[in-house]
Amino acid sequence: MKDDLKKLLLMQDIDSRIDRVTAEMDEIPREKLIHERELESQKTDYEREKKKLEGIKESSRECNENKESSEKMLAEFKNKLLQMKTNEEYRAMMDQIEFTEKKISDFDIKILEKMYEDEQGEKDLLEARKIWERNAKRAEKRQDILDGQLEVLKENTEELMTERNEISSDIGKRLLDKYEQLRAAGRGLVVVGIQKGACGGCLTNIPPQAAVEISQGVTFICPICGRFVVWKDDSSMAGV
Repeated sequence: MKDDLKKLLLMQDIDSRIDRVTAEMDEIPREKLIHERELESQKTDYEREKKKLEGIKESSRECNENKESSEKMLAEFKNKLLQMKTNEEYRAMMDQIEFTEKKISDFDIKILEKMYEDEQGEKDLLEARKIWERNAKRAEKRQDILDGQLEVLKENTEELMTERNEISSDIGKRLLDKYEQLRAAGRGLVVVGIQKGACGGCLTNIPPQAAVEISQGVTFICPICGRFVVWKDDSSMAGV
């Protein structure tokens, strides 16, 4: 195999490593975003429980205020009862008293219900806050780890790029341009081995004479996919 092709293979290996490192680097922001969204969801849960509890407390205050107002009205009705001059007025006032007493009794029931709701709401709010705060601490630690990993990956990429630049500077421009063109086209591996007499990239059969020349180090470009086909340690002729 010619030296330029050997260098292309070496550079291709570096490019594959760069691709893997780049993929890992691209994954880190996505993972961080997932953690941020989970944390935001838990914060939303906490805010919802907080708002729910505030509603319960407000409703409880209203019940107590309405009960107090009804108790004042009841006291006024009982005072007026002594001033009633006719049986009809007396019965009407008694109806008012009975109705107001029923309202006070209903308020007592609601107030008791609100007490239970308030107690459960406090528990739910506390649990939501614990979950949010606990995961916030975990997310912060995970973010630090991911940031550290990202820095290491950036350093690895810089080292690989330096190595790549050194190798590419020793490869002929025409060969290098062809390699870069195929790589930019998303062909994956640009330099492939011959496998069972076929191109290792698109599996197109290669003429026997061309296969022999490839095994002797002659540069061969697949007429179908345009890849460089070389003889590698695991290469083989047709039918082998």
